[in-house]
Amino acid sequence: MASIFCCFRGCSSFLDLGFATPAVPIKKQPTIALDQQQIGQEVVLVKDGSRICGTGGALGNTAIMQDKAYFEVRLQQSGIWGIGLGSKKADLNTVPMGNDIDSWVMCSDGYLRHNKEEMHHITQLPQEGDTIGVSYNHIELNFYLNGQKLDCPFTNVRGQVYPAVYVDDGAVLDVVFDNFVHDPPPGFDKIMLEQSLLET
Repeated sequence: MASIFCCFRGCSSFLDLGFATPAVPIKKQPTIALDQQQIGQEVVLVKDGSRICGTGGALGNTAIMQDKAYFEVRLQQSGIWGIGLGSKKADLNTVPMGNDIDSWVMCSDGYLRHNKEEMHHITQLPQEGDTIGVSYNHIELNFYLNGQKLDCPFTNVRGQVYPAVYVDDGAVLDVVFDNFVHDPPPGFDKIMLEQSLLET
């Protein structure tokens, strides 16, 4: 008898017998992206929080909690830009970032800036279409240009930090948190969501 009802339940939409089971909503898992709540006043985020344009900065929607994290940024359109890490206190309305104690960034002019200091300078500047990788292990913040390590680490990153990017003068950046163009360095992986976010 139960098998007959199972058959009718599967065919109820065809027979319209009123035995239809309601659709169960599928809970969408949170994804890592740029945070609409943590952006500069003149910033525009599109493509589900993966593309930044306008003027100012943005932080990712989750802090880097794991030991070894990696993400990438694709330079879609040149201009003035920066890539790195920042705390929730970072000034997202001032370009370039890196002029406060709460952000560590590699800038489009080749300088790595933190707290109004130029910590390093790279000579091989990224161009449109290039991919910049960022790795962080709570000791060093490193940058990669098209998969090649730039050997100019920050070693003074402190506190709870988030992926940080800024744009100005027509720059457009796509931030990639998975499905990378280049393999992460050995032992590094995509940024993981905090367990508390997965349970909500």
